[in-house]
Formats: sequence, C-alpha cells, structure tokens
Amino acid sequence: MNPFISCRYTLGSISTIDGAWSWTNVNIPDNKIYVIEKGEIFVEGGGASFIAKAGDLVLIPANVTHSARLTDKKFVKKSWIHFAMKEGVSNYFSSYGAPVKIELPALQKTLKTINEVIKAGELSEPYKSLKTSSGIFELVSTFLDESLPRLPLPLDNIDKAIDFINDNYTKQFSLDFLSEKFECSNNHFIKKFKEKTGYTPIKYLAIRKIDEAKRLLETTQIPISEVMERVGYEDASYFSKLFKKLVGYSPKSFRENVEQKQLV
Repeated sequence: MNPFISCRYTLGSISTIDGAWSWTNVNIPDNKIYVIEKGEIFVEGGGASFIAKAGDLVLIPANVTHSARLTDKKFVKKSWIHFAMKEGVSNYFSSYGAPVKIELPALQKTLKTINEVIKAGELSEPYKSLKTSSGIFELVSTFLDESLPRLPLPLDNIDKAIDFINDNYTKQFSLDFLSEKFECSNNHFIKKFKEKTGYTPIKYLAIRKIDEAKRLLETTQIPISEVMERVGYEDASYFSKLFKKLVGYSPKSFRENVEQKQLV
C-alpha cells in the first residue's frame, strides 16, 4: 500500500431497483464503485458506454460526468459506495476519463467486501475509518488487478505452470499465487490453463493429489491417514469427500476393491 495514498468513505448502500430509474449527466467529487449482484444497468460517460451485468464491478471516477439507467430487463440489485481516494493531493483516478467495467473473478467475495464496507460505515470513529479504508483498498486492488493491461500469457508459461504443479503437488496453492507466479490475471490464467488441460488450475492440482493417493493405496499398505498427509491434505473428512467425488469410492473402499481384485 502506497503510504501517500489515502481514502475516505462517504456513503453506500445495497439497492434493489425495478421499474423506471435513471439519472442523466451526474457529476460528483467522489469516486463510485458498483458491484452488480443481479440484473443489469446501462452506464455511459466520457465517451464510454456499456451494460454492467451480474458479476461486474463498475468504477466511476470522481468528477466524470456520467449517466445510467436500467436496461430493458428493468431490474438491478447492486451494492455501491462513494469514496474519496487521494495520491498526495491528487485524485487517485485522475487519469481515468470515463467509467470502467471489469468482470469479477469472485463475485461473492467482492460482495462480502463491499457490504462489510457499507456496514462499517455505520461505526463510530476511529473504527469506521480503519475498517472502511481497509475494504476500499481491497476493492480497488481487485479492480486494478483485473483492469490493468496484461501481456498475453505465453504458452510455455502454461507448460511451466503444469510442471510446477506436478513437481509440487503435495503443497497447497491459491489461484492468486499461481496467476501471480506466472504473470497474468486470474481470469486469463484460468482460461489458458483450461484450454491446455481441460481443467482449472485448482482442480488440476486436486486431481494430481488424488491420482497420487490412488497410487499409494494400490501399491502400499501405509495407513490412509498417512496417504492423505503425503499428498498434502490435513483434513480427513475433506480428503475422503474429495476422493469419493473424483474416484467414485471412499479411500477405504477403493483400497478394499483393489485388494479383492488381487485375490481373484
């Protein structure tokens, strides 16, 4: 976090709107963030125009004249906040001349964050400023991560990512860690990885773990709890449920079936 960047929450709410609703040529000194949960709205300003749908985040920079209205669907549910953000004495988004829309990598996570900001806005100081600022920085970080230009992910980076997972499958990796390591946004990394393997990175990691667990159950007599630990899981219930989901049997039943086949 840049120590010269500051932010201040102004107001926010969760709004469900239907019927006739619009505003025209609005200009305010605060930035706005909308997270669309359901429905859609049409937004325009600064030469840009778009429809924001469920799963989108919209940033409207301060002092940008803009208009908005419901689309023909006549419904939207959105969580929204107004806030000031300064880099030194300048508006942080001063280089943005129009509203911007991004597709969120995790709608529910972002909804939780913005709704926590709205709730924190009702607290007394200093808790209000601390909690709202923390949430706003997280929202802006998500916006920047998904909106800043990224170089196309080279195909050999996908091969490197697959090799990395295969070599380190006993560990746990988040999507954020993997996409940052291989230098691309979450959405782009998922798309390219799935094109190459047929799976998302996290599912591929899980399959790799369970494949190794199957091998250990087939070829050794070590306890199932040790098999679980060797492939990088600590929660026996979770391991058993995941194994059954991917294999069709619990670890115990899988080993018993293997042993019965060996006796035939």
